[in-house]
Amino acid sequence: MVTMAHRLPARRLVVTATWLVGALCALLAAYLVFAVLSHRASVIASTPAARAVGELTKAVRGSPNDLSLRLQLAQALTVAGRDVEAVDQYQAALKIRPNDPSALAGLGFLAMTRREWSTAEGYWRAVVEELSAASNPGGDQNMEKAFFYLGTSLMEQRDYRQAVAYFKEALRIKRDAADTHYALAFCYKQLDSKQKYREELEAALAFDPVMPEANYDLAMLLLEDGDVAGAAEHLRVSADAAPGVEKPWQALQDLGDPQKRLAAAESLAKTDPKKALIEARVAVAIEPDNAEGLRMLAGLYERAGAKDKAVAVWERLLVVSPGDADAVAAVERLTSK
Repeated sequence: MVTMAHRLPARRLVVTATWLVGALCALLAAYLVFAVLSHRASVIASTPAARAVGELTKAVRGSPNDLSLRLQLAQALTVAGRDVEAVDQYQAALKIRPNDPSALAGLGFLAMTRREWSTAEGYWRAVVEELSAASNPGGDQNMEKAFFYLGTSLMEQRDYRQAVAYFKEALRIKRDAADTHYALAFCYKQLDSKQKYREELEAALAFDPVMPEANYDLAMLLLEDGDVAGAAEHLRVSADAAPGVEKPWQALQDLGDPQKRLAAAESLAKTDPKKALIEARVAVAIEPDNAEGLRMLAGLYERAGAKDKAVAVWERLLVVSPGDADAVAAVERLTSK
């Protein structure tokens, strides 16, 4: 059975998000997770790709029927950008061991990087079939990844219903996979299942609270619901987690001038503290390092009886303005009880 060393969080970048770009680059790193590696793995990881290819090529010439060496050479060739030669090595590995899951997985990844989704689907189906024939497939983390990538290949072909089925299979094995929950959410959105879309976004954020894609998408739903403050806070998380992406930043700017929001909060503080709190939350989300905004928000939370939230904001103020007398006093007062 295939074993894997670890799981790469970047795996979720394969998903076709509403604004994420450049996702397929992650595949080149992620596919190394799937293959069987011997002690030479550390050598491959710590030397330039060209040197690794040269060393492994010599080793394969000396032991042409060594399956592990063939797989390592194929991986090194892919890292070096020599995909055609990598395919040849994976095919050679399959001649040594027909239907070897690691070789099939490597070919599946290469097909995905070329956006040959139907071809990738075929390889991942073969991987699933091979792993299913092994003992205890339900508890095998390799099976979870095979289900995920099969679902991804189907999703990219817009076969969302089948993709949903395989993402669910992956989640039965690894329930806390935020990337799989997000992929499932994306499929539900395409299937016009708004409630399930929301539920899976929330599940993704339960396991990865700073996932930029899920924060952005949930923010858009909250805006539709009229929850501007909640949307603003999710947009802030998204913007901070993906500084090179334009959409969350632009969406924050579209919420208006933070100074005007703070002025509105101040004027509403006595007559309508709930609306004042909303205005302050939005202002701080747009401009998170504004000391006066944080001071106002913390005070409004404290007046509303939300002690934990008040403490959190007072502590944020201490980061922005170290030693602030009001913040020091408030934290001491709220945490001493």
